[in-house]
Amino acid sequence: MASKREGLLLAAKKLLWERGYEGTSPRDIQDECGAGQGSFYHHFETKLDLAATALGEVSADMRDDASDLLNSELPGLERVALFLGRGRDGLKGCRMGRFAAEASIAEPKIRAPVKRYFDHLESLLTAALDEAKQSGTLQASVEPRALAALLIAVVQGGFVLSRIHRDKAAINRATATALALLRSSTTSRR
Repeated sequence: MASKREGLLLAAKKLLWERGYEGTSPRDIQDECGAGQGSFYHHFETKLDLAATALGEVSADMRDDASDLLNSELPGLERVALFLGRGRDGLKGCRMGRFAAEASIAEPKIRAPVKRYFDHLESLLTAALDEAKQSGTLQASVEPRALAALLIAVVQGGFVLSRIHRDKAAINRATATALALLRSSTTSRR
C-alpha cells in the first residue's frame, strides 16, 4: 500500500499528464488519491511543490527510458530509427512536452524537469547521429545536433497534430515520414 505522499505523487503524475498544471487543482489530486487537505499540505507546501516533485520523477523515468533506447550497442542510425519507430498514442500527448504550451512553463520549478528531459533526449539523439555521421552512414553535410532538434520537433508536433485532429495515429505518420527522410540522408539507402 502506497503512503499518502506516494499516493499524492501518483495522482499528480496522472492528472498532470491528462490535464496539465493549470487544469489540475489540489482538490483534484486529493480526490484522485483519497487524501485529505491535511495530508496534501503535510507533504507539500503548495501545488507547485507537488507538481515539481512529480515532474522531476517523470522526467527521470523518461530520461531512463530514452537512455535504454538510445544507448544500446546498435549502430547510431538504427537507434534513432527505434526512437522514431516507437509506437505512440498521439491523443495522450507527451508527458513533458505538453507543458511547453502552458503558461506554467515560465515557472522555473516546472521548466527545469521538462528541460532536463529534452536536453537529455537531444544529447542522446545527437550522439547517435554523430556516430552515424562518423561511420559514414549519414551524409557528411548533416549537422547532428540540428537534426536531433528537428526529430524532437517532429515528435512533439506529431502529438499536437494528433490532438488537434483527434487522430491518435497522426504522430506515427509524422515520425514514419521523418524516418523515411532520415534514411534518404544516408550514404547507403536502407
